[in-house]
Amino acid sequence: MAKSNLLILIIVIFIAGLIVGSYISLPSQKVNSQIIYEKLQSQGFLITQNYIFDQKIEIDNTSGQIWKDVFWGQKIQANALVKVNLGVDLHQLKEKNIELNNKSLNVILPKPQVHSIEIISDINLENQQGIFKRLLNNDDGYNQALTLIKENAEIAAQDAKIITETRLSTANEVNRLINLIVSGRKINIEFNN
Repeated sequence: MAKSNLLILIIVIFIAGLIVGSYISLPSQKVNSQIIYEKLQSQGFLITQNYIFDQKIEIDNTSGQIWKDVFWGQKIQANALVKVNLGVDLHQLKEKNIELNNKSLNVILPKPQVHSIEIISDINLENQQGIFKRLLNNDDGYNQALTLIKENAEIAAQDAKIITETRLSTANEVNRLINLIVSGRKINIEFNN
């Protein structure tokens, strides 16, 4: 019985030594603005909003002269569904834009911007070309329509309501990320203009 008590005592001392040793050997890292800055910046581009637009465009490659347009004119009508992803580029975040004190954390984020634009449907294309244009320089207008559809979708994504929604969802996501790093502080999030 004395041997089993001695064995139990050795095991308890060994476990206690491991626990005490782990507390001593692990450096306690106090959260500061540098740590929050590095964690946020490591997120890269944070996409927080997706919008889908039905973009319709018209391209008029005519001169306004009836006889010239009958032979060389071109009119294109096209539409497609376009997905636009918006958010903030946290790589542009500056360390000076994070202020941490005992009660609050103030963060100034870069302004929201378009991250990507992608066509998510077929492009419906109607192309009316003049006689010689069709015979000698046939151009279906696809590339020109694709470019204009994307440009118009990017302009539509700059609407004040969409930017406001993007700021709100970005603030919520950054707030969630910060709470994973540090808690118990009031978080104030603003955006650069």
